[in-house]
Amino acid sequence: MKGWRSAARRLTPACLLMAAALSAPLSQAAEVRVATWNLGWHLDQAQAQRWIAACDAPFTLDPVDRRWKPALTGAAATDARPGWSLPWRRDAPIEWNLNERPPCDVFRDNFKVVPVTQTSYAKRSQQATRVLERIAADVIAFQEVSGTAAVREVLPDGGRDYQVCSYEGYGVQRLAFAWKKSRVTQAGPCEVNDALSLPHRGPTERPRPGLAVMLTIDGQRVRFLNVHLKSACFSPLESNLPDGRGQLAGSNPACATLQAQLEPLEAWLQAQSAGTDHLVLLGDLNRNLSHEHRRPAGEAIRIPAGDPRGPYQPGVRSSSLWREVNDADPPSSALRLLEIGCPLPAPVAGLCEAAAERLLSKEETRALADRQALGCRNPIGLDHIAISARLRATGAASKFPLGVLGATRRAVPPDRPDPLLAVSDHCPLVAVIGW
Repeated sequence: MKGWRSAARRLTPACLLMAAALSAPLSQAAEVRVATWNLGWHLDQAQAQRWIAACDAPFTLDPVDRRWKPALTGAAATDARPGWSLPWRRDAPIEWNLNERPPCDVFRDNFKVVPVTQTSYAKRSQQATRVLERIAADVIAFQEVSGTAAVREVLPDGGRDYQVCSYEGYGVQRLAFAWKKSRVTQAGPCEVNDALSLPHRGPTERPRPGLAVMLTIDGQRVRFLNVHLKSACFSPLESNLPDGRGQLAGSNPACATLQAQLEPLEAWLQAQSAGTDHLVLLGDLNRNLSHEHRRPAGEAIRIPAGDPRGPYQPGVRSSSLWREVNDADPPSSALRLLEIGCPLPAPVAGLCEAAAERLLSKEETRALADRQALGCRNPIGLDHIAISARLRATGAASKFPLGVLGATRRAVPPDRPDPLLAVSDHCPLVAVIGW
């Protein structure tokens, strides 16, 4: 892998040229540029200020239940620690509501938590704006944003040429759409799909809902569906064990939650495909659909038995998200998954192609995530764009390199009094589609 890494370090000029090509003007009026971007716990500036204050505040360890809790005002405690230094992890013993604010360990430099300042967070928003300016998308689907204000603050020119829709509730990791008013008009309401959030579960156990909007582009009605599905059930290639990591039909807790989202997702796709000219599904699906798409054609989808075109049956599970929900029943709901390319010179660009066929090694993933390559910590496999049959795509969907903007660097006073924060752990995915 030394060859991959050496090549990656020489790619910066070529990356810039290819990134510029992505933002070149469209050649035909019947084409539109769409993008999806997970912004990674992105808050508007007012919410960020409250979050930073909460992480700056001292916590003490309760000797009874062994949980870290906000220190009482004026209390003398020798073990008081700011939120940034607490033992953050899944199910951390900390009195903290993740539905209201991110954990304090969002930003890390060499695996160490970086305390955030208001100045550094404002700069991060400015850098996100620079990325969006270069993408120049007509329609953007966002994930992990706190709402409309968070999106408007990062849109070019303060969002003056954009209309934005999002929602309240469901936790702080919300979905949003933004579209250019000069090219796109809204043809229907911005609608939340509550069923995808599995509302029968408690508020701390629910995954995220979906978001849909109908837009008119050059006289064509296009319905966009934005999703951010359950994480940690990435690929069927992760394990050969029936209940192993990544086995959607198995008993792994993350996969069981994603499995539960299949029925409402398919029902939503079927319903939303009616009454529109075209359909676009995009977002962070937290699943490598390319791996599922390439599985043997005769492989069983429903376990232990059943036809994915038939109704869901109790006790029957699906081994493939893509083949389960994309069964062309009705025909208007059929989707085509766009291939993903990386605008990087060979040989690193070949890792994107390889990632569609197999799991990358840790070294290969690091090479692709290197700041001289894509620059994002989650470089490939999570984000997707799929389009309905009568839409065409100009080439593959392209990953937009973040480069150095994808890395967090701690403060080093006096030269750098504030840290530099990664603009996201995901690179935007951009596609040009038309009819």
